[in-house]
Amino acid sequence: MSQSGPRPGRWRLVVVGGGSAAAIQVRRGDVPPQEVLVVAERLGTGMAFLGRSTLQSYAGELLLSGRSEELRAMMRAGDLRPSASEYDAYVRDSLMRSGASVTLARVMDIQQDAQGFVLSLRTPGGVRRQVYADGVVLATGSTPRRPPKDLRAAGALTYDTVHRELAAGSTRRWEGMSVVIAGAGNSAMQTASLMAPDARDVTILANRYVGMYPAENDDRFAWRAPSQLAYELVVKSSRECGRQPWNVPCVRHLVHESLDADGHGVRWRYRETSNLGVLGSHSTAGRCRHAQARRLGGDDADGLWEETRRRDSVVVVWATGCTPVYPPGELMGSLPREPDGTVRRDAHGRTDVAGLYVTGACAGQRSVNETVPARTRAPAAPEHGLDSGLTVERATV
Repeated sequence: MSQSGPRPGRWRLVVVGGGSAAAIQVRRGDVPPQEVLVVAERLGTGMAFLGRSTLQSYAGELLLSGRSEELRAMMRAGDLRPSASEYDAYVRDSLMRSGASVTLARVMDIQQDAQGFVLSLRTPGGVRRQVYADGVVLATGSTPRRPPKDLRAAGALTYDTVHRELAAGSTRRWEGMSVVIAGAGNSAMQTASLMAPDARDVTILANRYVGMYPAENDDRFAWRAPSQLAYELVVKSSRECGRQPWNVPCVRHLVHESLDADGHGVRWRYRETSNLGVLGSHSTAGRCRHAQARRLGGDDADGLWEETRRRDSVVVVWATGCTPVYPPGELMGSLPREPDGTVRRDAHGRTDVAGLYVTGACAGQRSVNETVPARTRAPAAPEHGLDSGLTVERATV
């Protein structure tokens, strides 16, 4: 632990989290790593569940420092993008080599004291302890958004569950089933292509057509290369589904109006006019034996169609993005939130509580190369009597 003049046992800065945002805060932040304690349940990214899957970003978009060779050393020769497991190892190694001290524990509570903060921890072995800090940076990331209550009751999964079960070699849950994936982005598209080989058919239900980056959409958060396979399967399967030889799984993509479930099954509705593009035109009613729908309201309903699946024949997967994660406790619960659920903060990552900062996904930063460290020494930041003569005794991992 650190020794800080008259305040023995206080860290200058505690970073909560063990992922890419934590590594950026430690390596690029304004407090020397030797004066920082990293507290995390595990070291590595929140994308570890993707396993061997290739990430959608190029290696150069994922760097934690200016040294690209550190990530390249983890990747196979010739690859432009790392796998999730390679990137996980890179983040873990970056933190271990950063010079910061690391302790593996869960933060159970954060409270203010006269000089800063008290963090209550619980180690993997169940030991409870406290650490003290002048300042705290939350780099706690995000987690896949949960499906609505009616779909949870119908057994809906989050997309990370699919990846975890695939990593364990299990496809039993969706084998021979109709799969409905709710989501418009890369997570939905990539999950569709992973489930398709074992499913009866796959339908992606999106709230909009996103398009491939950069050919169809200049937004770099649009569909990236790993989503191309699902894009291809939609068009190819529309031509081949039910015809011999049947070489590809049946995959569809629809911009839908509603999705709900009851005790009998799952139901969704969509309009022809919302699906006139390349994927929609290959996915609407009648395209193949799986696209069985009924028209609602006659000819004056603007081409409104409804499809249903029996509850015992369908698996719903929720892939609609993520929600921020924060430690529990009264202090965290009292912080004002933005409409997206993130804690209110300024451009430097400062929250409404002096000395408490956020960075990374829990601060609304959507990617690694968009992540900037919180400015804990910004001129306008509240002062906590930080001591430039702080010395550190290394903690044990």
